[in-house]
Amino acid sequence: MEVQPSLVDLRLAGPVAVAWVEAALLVGAPGLAWWCATTAATAGTVVVLAIVVRGRRGRAALSGGSGGLLGGVLGGVPGGVLGGVLVAAACCLLVAVAVGVGAAARSPQALADRAGRTVAVEVVLTRDLAASDRSTTGTLRSIGDVGGLEVPVRVVPAGRLRASAGAVLHARATVQTDDGGAPTAAVVFLRGRPTNLPPTGLLAASERVRQDFTAVTRDLPEPGGALLRGLAIGDRSGLDPATESAMETTALTHLTAVSGSNCAVVVALVVAGCRALGLPRVLRAVAAVGFLVAFVVLVRPDPSIVRAAVMAVVVLAVRLSGRPLRGVPLLALTVLGMLVVDPWYARAPAFALSVLATGGIIVLAPRLTALLARRWWQPLAAAVAIPVAAQLACWPVTVVLAPTLPTYAVPANMLTEPLSPVVTVGGLAACVLAPVWPWGAAVVAHVAWAPAAVIGAVAHGAAALPAATLDWPAGPVGAATAGLVSLAVAGAVLVDPPRRTWALVAAGTVVAIGLGLVAVPRLVVRSTVPGDWSVVACDVGQGDAVLVRDGAGPVALVDTGDDEELLLRCLDLVGVDRVDLLVLTHFDRDHVGAVGAVADRVARALVGPVGRPEDERVVGTLERAGVEVRTADDGTSGTLGALRWRVVWPRAGSSASGNDASVVLETTADGPCPTCVSGVFLGDLGEQAQRRLRPLVEAHPDVVKVAHHGSADQDPALYRQLAAPIGLIGVGADNTYGHPTASALDALRAAGTTAFRTDEQGTVVVSRSADGSLQVWTERTAPATTTGVRPAGGPSVAARRIGTGPDQLAPGPTEGTYARQEAHARRREDRPGAVVRCPAGARRAGHRSRAVPGGAGEQRPP
Repeated sequence: MEVQPSLVDLRLAGPVAVAWVEAALLVGAPGLAWWCATTAATAGTVVVLAIVVRGRRGRAALSGGSGGLLGGVLGGVPGGVLGGVLVAAACCLLVAVAVGVGAAARSPQALADRAGRTVAVEVVLTRDLAASDRSTTGTLRSIGDVGGLEVPVRVVPAGRLRASAGAVLHARATVQTDDGGAPTAAVVFLRGRPTNLPPTGLLAASERVRQDFTAVTRDLPEPGGALLRGLAIGDRSGLDPATESAMETTALTHLTAVSGSNCAVVVALVVAGCRALGLPRVLRAVAAVGFLVAFVVLVRPDPSIVRAAVMAVVVLAVRLSGRPLRGVPLLALTVLGMLVVDPWYARAPAFALSVLATGGIIVLAPRLTALLARRWWQPLAAAVAIPVAAQLACWPVTVVLAPTLPTYAVPANMLTEPLSPVVTVGGLAACVLAPVWPWGAAVVAHVAWAPAAVIGAVAHGAAALPAATLDWPAGPVGAATAGLVSLAVAGAVLVDPPRRTWALVAAGTVVAIGLGLVAVPRLVVRSTVPGDWSVVACDVGQGDAVLVRDGAGPVALVDTGDDEELLLRCLDLVGVDRVDLLVLTHFDRDHVGAVGAVADRVARALVGPVGRPEDERVVGTLERAGVEVRTADDGTSGTLGALRWRVVWPRAGSSASGNDASVVLETTADGPCPTCVSGVFLGDLGEQAQRRLRPLVEAHPDVVKVAHHGSADQDPALYRQLAAPIGLIGVGADNTYGHPTASALDALRAAGTTAFRTDEQGTVVVSRSADGSLQVWTERTAPATTTGVRPAGGPSVAARRIGTGPDQLAPGPTEGTYARQEAHARRREDRPGAVVRCPAGARRAGHRSRAVPGGAGEQRPP
């Protein structure tokens, strides 16, 4: 295939890009689809008429006549421009019609009539649902007495449920429409345990193969075993959080997401085998397509794998016709075809990253390889050029998902890319052998495990290096600056030498500006943090993480939140590198999800009641790091420097679980301590448990950590009894729970407690001044109407990652019937895993993009 593009090859890319943008806009406003289709058809008709008039004018000129006024005007328009406009109009027409037709199919009247009601449904799953997953995707076939539907939905089980792709679920469920533009049209909340009919046909066979392959690799040492399953069949369910975080830090997550390289390996092996058997070209192509379809079914059809499979089929078809292959037109046709089949791909991050990475390799890699080969060995030049080209093309999108600059991404990819095909081929061979010869499959799997383990070691090693990631501006500013850098570097690769230096200088300048937009204000803000702080409520999104000390001594951390990066930023902000006491109030992910980031810094840990396997895994993470772990109850107490702490809840021998079993910690000064700040930290305790807590709390603290992120499930009498001057609320910006609720804020106000919220004020630092008064420092200013105090600070110091969410399987009864759930490791909507969409259509909990911090503020509570 001739991948080096020419200007002629790019003539289809522009119109398809326009159609892609149109699709991304229209899926959010499908009512405009037919209007856009009419406009595109009109524009195309005008262009066709213009081309006809232009041709007549040319013939008139040859015969000495005049083409008329219209012909004179059109004569100045280049034919290439008219052709490009015509192609763009045709592409936009196709996409607009696809959105119009698809929107009608996705939103039948039966769905609208039954939205919010509990009815009988039939759903066919399109992805596997593991017991630990909180949701998966499927197709709604019937709702109530209406059948024949084909509505893409997200399925949320009522409890732990395991089901395979292709399984048919019959159950009673509550159905709610999803957000506009979302990949799914509705969310199906199952009521009770559904009737689960297993898949049949090819899906059943693929599920048996996956299970057999998992069985032969289950005992392999980690993370190599999980990476082997990820690279071979796209199964990321066994990947531990530490390895997944390291893969993200080093930009290696694409290895565990089956994509184009895997399809290329499958097609190449099949074609080579057929050629060795002497089969003709037609049979080779047919066999390759057949194996490719089976492979897609085996690994499950994510947008990236579908794009790669479609492009592979197009390549085979062009090869079969004997026509020359051109990379850019093939990619453009593939994108257009997928958008016509399902326009909702336009907003899928995995689809965008797959297309951009392929485009970067097609356009930039050959030229970059040639440039590097002038000084380097050719294979080494190609090994460097391919990951650089892919990373360069994808960075403007990945920076929106994670506003960082991965420092060691290129060398990490250079080291692991040669190993990826080895793991893929070995894994697929073991997968094929597993159902018929488990012993032989185990041998092959052990061989393939070795390079997979090396990939894991490279990821962990690179992630542990200093400055493994550099913070980058978030939001539109970050995407724009990253785009400018990518364009400048791409220009340096493609232009002639005299202009190359200027392009590289421009790229370096923008990189310096981007890094400076975060680093300089961070240094300024960090210098204003009180050095004698006593309590810090870290801004970790919709979750809790609170630091406690006596003003200078050993440090306790109460919960960790669910975002490792944000937790580490908070620790870095206040200069904490060791945690003497870790208290995990309970095991919801928004309280323990980031424990892996600090396990190696912790000496001792107190945990709440352990019940679920997920709880055991958290405890195991701490124990493997050498942490002394103890289950806490109301008989547990100790000292932390000049502070005395005691657990006041749960009661010893209590059978409570979940939020009402949250460990409640009380801290007081142990003798004279001019810098100590006392506190009561309520975890996620609900109203009933708070009532029972009243007689057990003796202190009138300086600080109360408000329970359950300021939900409505509160006991106002407890807060009046505590009468703390300061109330800390760990809550995510724009969360869909409505936290903190008006009733919770009213209860604090009635108790004389000033509320400080991490969603509006960022990290909150409490200290005691020399005159004994309490001082509150915040990262940014909150609207005065929310706290009743004067502004406390400027924008956040850290570039914020959008998308962190809570992890309770069910919100409290006063918080509404449903809520969006999202685990840290499953941020992207098109990745399988624990994602629950919000039925109310509100945005998910996360962080406001605050890339450029302002000055921090200090104030005294009233």
